[in-house]
Amino acid sequence: MVTDYGQRLPYIMRMVSNALSQQLERTLRQFSLNHAQFAALAQLGLEQPGGLSGAELGHRAGVTAQSMSAAVASLLDRGLVSRTPHPTHGRILEVRITPEGLDLVERAQAAAKHVEDRAVAGLTPAQQGELRALLGQITRTLGLYAPEPRSPQP
Repeated sequence: MVTDYGQRLPYIMRMVSNALSQQLERTLRQFSLNHAQFAALAQLGLEQPGGLSGAELGHRAGVTAQSMSAAVASLLDRGLVSRTPHPTHGRILEVRITPEGLDLVERAQAAAKHVEDRAVAGLTPAQQGELRALLGQITRTLGLYAPEPRSPQP
């Protein structure tokens, strides 16, 4: 017997992911950013003043090393990140966000928040929290990078 594919979790998650990705892409265009560049800046913003290798940025963003390398190169050209040798691992280059990059990612995140807000507008705050927790659990179960939630800064 064939089951209703429209009720399968992979299908539902793919549809939601595609819709959110398209809306986010349109929003990021006004900042001349793509998904990988935005993810890199957001991760570096969390790590500042520290840095991350390109490989770690790619892992955290869920993109290939090649995609992240291209994203970092573009961000370097725009002065949004800097790259320096790792203090103890000479062959590793660390990427750090610049003040200009931090300003841009904060503005881009504020605009991107509107995409998220529209997506969860029909959920109560408790449902939104539960959805985030469940998606985080699925992400970790699949072995993907999922940062632990941080408390809002005062």
